[in-house]
Amino acid sequence: MSGTGDGRRPTMDTAVLEFVRRRTETTRVEIARELGVTAATVTNSVKRLLAAGLLWESGHARSTGGKRATLLRVDDSARRALGCTIDEDRLSLVAVDTTGALQARVVLPLQDAKDPVEVTDRLQEGLATLVPGDELGAMTGIGFAMPDRLPDAVATALEELTVALDVRSVRGRESTCAALGSFWSGEQSGSGFSGTLHLGSTMSLALLLDGIPFRPDSGHPLDHLRIAPEGRLCSCGRRGCLHLEAAPSGIADLTRTALAAAQGDEAAQHAVMAAALPLTRVAANLAIALGLDTMVLAGSPTQAAPGIYLDAARQHFGDDATTRVVVSQVQPHPCAVGAAVLALQTFLSSGGR
Repeated sequence: MSGTGDGRRPTMDTAVLEFVRRRTETTRVEIARELGVTAATVTNSVKRLLAAGLLWESGHARSTGGKRATLLRVDDSARRALGCTIDEDRLSLVAVDTTGALQARVVLPLQDAKDPVEVTDRLQEGLATLVPGDELGAMTGIGFAMPDRLPDAVATALEELTVALDVRSVRGRESTCAALGSFWSGEQSGSGFSGTLHLGSTMSLALLLDGIPFRPDSGHPLDHLRIAPEGRLCSCGRRGCLHLEAAPSGIADLTRTALAAAQGDEAAQHAVMAAALPLTRVAANLAIALGLDTMVLAGSPTQAAPGIYLDAARQHFGDDATTRVVVSQVQPHPCAVGAAVLALQTFLSSGGR
């Protein structure tokens, strides 16, 4: 999607909408005070958001002696956005409202996530389940949380399908979408500096500042971060790379082991703890180095056995750590929810067009 050509206004509109969303109900004066901008700037932004149907005036605040201020709320029924993520064995698709609240979801199995025909067929099946055909064009768009190793042919097929369906699309890094999904689902506080360490097609870190991606391209893979010089030999030629210590036989296998651990399998519990300890050691070091307020652990293995990952984190962060540790439990997938949020934010940054 193209922008409006004016970088300031869409950014302010997004900030205003996000502030109102977090507060549930607020006034123009409170928005200006919190965002540190003039009343005129807020007034102009609110006018655009009211015209786009994203905000509505819900009444008046209690009088403080002068004219009663008008209260603003997000119109959660005004728009819906879609989000999609592709794992090696499943496609997850969600619909969220303007507040980021989950409205509907579907998870479909994949036999071969590298097959563009199968992936697009599953996407069309999911869209037909979530959205009546005559309502698809009314969506703000669809966001894709793109795995780092997704073949170009699949990415191209997804783009061609959305063009054919006349649905706006936007792509985001897997970890950035996981971070947004966690934030908008309320797992993180409304402000501060947070990191999301995501176990997906790669292990990567995404940073949010007050709920906004710190860098649009954040989320570069950490797979080959060397953490054990005497560890396993990696295909890169070095020893002890993070992915070999934190997921020795891959994410899918670790997820299956984590599920068994959650069912009480002691051998599986020991195996997951052995994988969780090096990961959480890296997480703790990153949190200290960056001064993070919150560190989120996300991905199917952590979601399957959250208690084990939290126990491992306590060994490195300590009970009195200044960084709050969260294991994301966003269903069905934080990346899918975050991708939908990304689509909603992109719609706003285009001026609601």
